[in-house]
Amino acid sequence: MIKRISIATFIFILSSSLHVSAQFINLQLKIEPELSATVEQNLDFGTVVTNSGEKFINLGDLSMGVFSIKAINTQSLYIELNAPDYLINTNPLQNSRIPLNLNISYNNMGIDDASSSTPMDDNSIYVKVYEESDGNIINQDVWQIMYLYVYGSINVGNIPNGDYYGEVVLYVDYD
Repeated sequence: MIKRISIATFIFILSSSLHVSAQFINLQLKIEPELSATVEQNLDFGTVVTNSGEKFINLGDLSMGVFSIKAINTQSLYIELNAPDYLINTNPLQNSRIPLNLNISYNNMGIDDASSSTPMDDNSIYVKVYEESDGNIINQDVWQIMYLYVYGSINVGNIPNGDYYGEVVLYVDYD
């Protein structure tokens, strides 16, 4: 019993007499966001004449709106486009408005090509950021870009001259 106590005392004294020094590590991390959305081109109906009727911007026209979404290639997104039913005159004394009808299509094959895009039902969809045309997901490049195309029409009736505006909001939720 005495040998055990003296051995334990010796180990305790030996371990408490050792000098312990701290080590510091300089650690730097670069954290990239999981998703970014960019307005590549604004939707632009341009200048229109009173009583000119319906003016269309078709899918693929130079005046259509274009968004890009950069995300990890395996991410799933819920995308929703909220647009007003009317463009409102910027003059608060005017109560005039222009009917607006917008549509949105997407291309998640990694290329900016409206002709190979798919229209969204009800301006919303749950979709993968990147898929091959045969439905497979390829993991060669971690980051992929998905393109969204906004197009539609306005109907210009008997309205006063002025500037008309409306705010289109693209909501993107991701997993």
